[in-house]
Amino acid sequence: MKKWYSVLPMVVFLVFLAVMTALLLFGPKGDFSVNEKRVLAQAPDLSPSAILKGETQKELEDFTSDQVPGRDFFVGVNAYWTLATGRNGAQDIYHGRDGYLINSPKPYNEALLTDNLTRFDAFAAKTGLPADLIMVPTTGYLMEDKLPAAHGAYHDDQVYDLAAEKVQALRILDVRETLRAGAKEGQVCYRTDHHLTSYGNYLLAQAYQKAAGGEDLRQDYDDISVYDGFYGTTWSGSGYWLTKPDTVELWDSGAQVTVTLDDGAGQVKTAHSLFFPDHLEDLDKYPVFLDGNHALVTIENPSAPGGSVLVIRDSYAHCFATFLAEKYQKVTLVDLRYFRTPVSDLLAEHPADRLLVLYGVDNLLTDNNSAWLS
Repeated sequence: MKKWYSVLPMVVFLVFLAVMTALLLFGPKGDFSVNEKRVLAQAPDLSPSAILKGETQKELEDFTSDQVPGRDFFVGVNAYWTLATGRNGAQDIYHGRDGYLINSPKPYNEALLTDNLTRFDAFAAKTGLPADLIMVPTTGYLMEDKLPAAHGAYHDDQVYDLAAEKVQALRILDVRETLRAGAKEGQVCYRTDHHLTSYGNYLLAQAYQKAAGGEDLRQDYDDISVYDGFYGTTWSGSGYWLTKPDTVELWDSGAQVTVTLDDGAGQVKTAHSLFFPDHLEDLDKYPVFLDGNHALVTIENPSAPGGSVLVIRDSYAHCFATFLAEKYQKVTLVDLRYFRTPVSDLLAEHPADRLLVLYGVDNLLTDNNSAWLS
């Protein structure tokens, strides 16, 4: 009897291993992880050439990791086990207070940051337009009170200090205190996503209007639609599947707009709304603003009081632009991650009255697509 008990754990483990292997080999394979919002690795190439090149082993590792049965369950168990064992502050995504999931600080890459700032500044000088720079602070910087006790240092202040040294043609709009003060009045950052909420973007757009000498945004929006069940990209990378979802708010000014989405090679779509409600059916509802990432977006509002503005931007501008469209007859948004035509050519064909560079601090520290700016 004692001998049977001594081998029972080994037998259970071997049975478990055999079942998991059978499910991995013969069970259905997923193409896309809804929770993690990414394409999953498929079966490796078993050809002799791939094996000899060493490609098969890496592909096999990725396939096993992505297609393991019950992957979402095990990812969640690992995340909460890490949290329970006191390693929260060592993770890429912190489990903060009041349900906030916050990206840990990116490494301070001064060389890349300098390159980005000087390229943007040189382009602004070349255009000769009134030009502004908005650097959106990180959630960790704005919501410091939600961070775990042990956490890395955020570099937002260093980024602003270096920008003050490096840029001359661009006017820096310091929005740090505006957003921090706003956080005491309402929710400026999503809990499950790295972007600003609609309220946060309203504060950002109001600050830009004041700096640009334009009309203030309205104080009250008659039509604010609220939708539950928003799980953002931070949630997707965390494994903390039990976190309460965010709400997403659509602040509709009622402006009659024409929105053109252009991804090049004839891929052009036109709409008459700043909001794309199909995305409200998704877990990640942020693309409801301007349909998410596109190389070139043009918003036309003939009844607006202002002229035209060209925005060199990242995804932080999606929601921000819905407020900008209320005050400008034409808003042109260029995303250098996808736009591969010289922006100077675009500006020559479609002149603008103002230039705005809007980037998140994290992206300024990690993104090198400003090299495409010319």
